[in-house]
Amino acid sequence: MRKLGAQVYRGQAKTRLRAAVGNWLASAVVLLRGPRSIIYHRPRFSFQSLHVQAGASTGPGTGAGAEALAYCAQNSNSEPITMDASSSVPPPTPVPWWTKYTRWRQTSLQEGLAAEHRVLRLFPGLGGPMQASDVKVGPGREAYLHTLSGGPAGMDPPVVLMPGYGAGVGFYYRNFPSLAQRLRLFAVDWLGTGLSGRPPYRARTREQAEDFFLGSLAEWRRAAGLERSKMILVGHSLGGYLAANYALRYPEHVQHLVLVCPAGVPKAPEDWERRWLGDKWSVRGQMFKVFMWGWEKGFTPGGLIRALGPWGQNLVYKYVANRFSHHGEGLSQREIDAFKEYFYSIAALPGSGEYALRHLLAPGAWAHAPLEERLHELRVPVTFIYGKHDWMRPEYAVRLCERLRAERSPSAPNDLSVEIIEDAGHFVFLDQPELFDKALTNVVRPYLTSDRERRQAAAYVAAGTDVHVAAEAMVAAQGSGQVAATATALQQAPTATSWGFAASGVTEHMPVTPDDAGGGTNPSPTSGPGKGKKG
Repeated sequence: MRKLGAQVYRGQAKTRLRAAVGNWLASAVVLLRGPRSIIYHRPRFSFQSLHVQAGASTGPGTGAGAEALAYCAQNSNSEPITMDASSSVPPPTPVPWWTKYTRWRQTSLQEGLAAEHRVLRLFPGLGGPMQASDVKVGPGREAYLHTLSGGPAGMDPPVVLMPGYGAGVGFYYRNFPSLAQRLRLFAVDWLGTGLSGRPPYRARTREQAEDFFLGSLAEWRRAAGLERSKMILVGHSLGGYLAANYALRYPEHVQHLVLVCPAGVPKAPEDWERRWLGDKWSVRGQMFKVFMWGWEKGFTPGGLIRALGPWGQNLVYKYVANRFSHHGEGLSQREIDAFKEYFYSIAALPGSGEYALRHLLAPGAWAHAPLEERLHELRVPVTFIYGKHDWMRPEYAVRLCERLRAERSPSAPNDLSVEIIEDAGHFVFLDQPELFDKALTNVVRPYLTSDRERRQAAAYVAAGTDVHVAAEAMVAAQGSGQVAATATALQQAPTATSWGFAASGVTEHMPVTPDDAGGGTNPSPTSGPGKGKKG
């Protein structure tokens, strides 16, 4: 079997760059897109059926909002949700119809708030709506972080969700109904992105770009009243890269770091540019040179969308309709109609934090300061969550965890582990919301303060799931020459586990292990909840 390094050398660089270019220009620059993602078979469980059939079966288990979504199906004609009266963000008001014909960019902050409101109304959840607020993080007018909060008040530890590049907290709308029932939840837009304030971006170096985001998040934590609690910090894509840097800088603030499909993990292969460029005089070669020039000059997808005006809105609408239907449970038309307006609003607002892209990443999403060279200094537990078909390949994280385990033992359950969600891509929490919520809850479970909370979380995670040692763990172990130790070591503390639905829809409830009280090593796949099958 080929070593992982050989796989990276021969093909991963080209695949990564194609995917990065495709996401960067969406469908506007067809020549720079990679091949369309394969539409894989849908699992037997249908997320959508919970919204269109009152009293429908909740599929293989009660997780990821199955109870909340069944409730939504039975109450589809309920009264509109209103924002908390104490929130600093007022309920959205209608925008005059004639503004469509008097402006170039077809959105505003007011309309962005309204679009987010509509997205959150798709699945309100049993615990009530997520509450929106703007938390001041500095003296300037634009120095605030847009925040959604929900879940049991005062519950520890707080879980803080951070979105990725070009995204916003509304991207987690499928996860709020379930997570807010069980966890104290916050979702925060990074400064200069989403619906947060958009101050002028003046950074010129990688360090200054990181300071732009990390300092404001540290101030948000203080202003949000979390100084006495350590948080479970969850970051997606570029937000995962920034979350990792936050944990490196402020380890005393973080209980556990969860990196969801993070950008910037591996080092770039030395010849990745030559392999992508090919013949520099070909059409592809010339387009690549233009793309590289634009990246280095600070051109961004948001800049393109704003420059195109009303055509930019159509571009985003088409992108949303096609982008989130390749894996897992694709968006329904009802979801697309609400989500595309939200996506366009946060993309077309004035540019700010988006300009940090060139300072943090090179084309192809290769980091200037890769995490695989920096996480050796991390002093908090870390877990990776990936979609099986994520273009930011999970094998990189598996390889990194193998190396870190050679330096130190896991310091907590699920530390130095990679959770891989079947039939999901880069937006794993949208593709497979139930499995993602269970994987995240399993990370948080040992830190819950009461036995009752831990038992309930364990039962939720176990219901209807099949979790076993992932093939990526075997490949990484064999590639590193650890063949003799593979069978025993991986079963005791697997580097990577695969999450899917149990074929029967029911998994025997497993007792809570001593590890649930915190500390210890990563629980084995045969002793933890929901881990009833071997790979």
